[in-house]
Amino acid sequence: MNKAPPSTDAASLTDAVGLVLRRIVRLMVGTISFPALMEILKVLYVEEAEKKLKRTNSKPTKSALALITGLDTRVVSSVVNRRYDISLEPKNICAENALLDMWTNDPFFSDEDSKVPLVLPIEGRGRTFQGLVLRSIGRNITVKTVLDRLLSSGNIRIISDATERVEMLSLFYSPITDDRANMTDIAFIESSRVLSAAIHNINSDIDSRVPQQGRWTYRLSPTKYGEFRQEVRLLLQKQIKEGEALLEKFEEAQKQPGQLTVGIGWYQWGDHDSEGIE
Repeated sequence: MNKAPPSTDAASLTDAVGLVLRRIVRLMVGTISFPALMEILKVLYVEEAEKKLKRTNSKPTKSALALITGLDTRVVSSVVNRRYDISLEPKNICAENALLDMWTNDPFFSDEDSKVPLVLPIEGRGRTFQGLVLRSIGRNITVKTVLDRLLSSGNIRIISDATERVEMLSLFYSPITDDRANMTDIAFIESSRVLSAAIHNINSDIDSRVPQQGRWTYRLSPTKYGEFRQEVRLLLQKQIKEGEALLEKFEEAQKQPGQLTVGIGWYQWGDHDSEGIE
């Protein structure tokens, strides 16, 4: 039996969702695991579903929440009972954190008296780094892959003597530099602001909508890209100064209850890398 092709509207929706999520995934890969991201997304999905039902004067029962989220009612109950808490223990954020946590807290891999993580032989059964990988992460990840990641992040060092051993230097795993972490934070904050404007406009009448537009061309010669970026930078720097002056004009002297948070954003997008921006 032939399957009916997906509708144009459905295909358009999935393409658009994929476009947004791909950017988020690009920032998240190697920083937070897929299961951890799904735990956060699950909580946010139920919370936003409840808000949507309340906005339409519908009762946010567990059955209604399960229907519009596609989650089991038991999962919905668990999320609601946790009061929409999205915080995760470090060991649950990614596999590297899980390994470091076990190395620190499991008596099998730490000194009985000092509680300090043991210096472990790399290979072998039992109380070794290989054994630690097997217990904390599983059999499908090679020891070398884990060693390379933790060496790169500065969490461990290898002691080369008669037997190669691994010593923990830091319990706190950070796969990205402080500068990259700050840029990632800025990327998410700015992205959320753009989406906030779009969502506001979707839910507002035409007179209440805020400016949220873009302009682009598909016909830029690669030889002119550098010149274009330079002129855009100058243009935006001028507009940013004008925007700051406008904000200062309306900003009240002191922080008071009931005040609004408002802002203006500027950015240039385009083919920043070989993949391009759709």
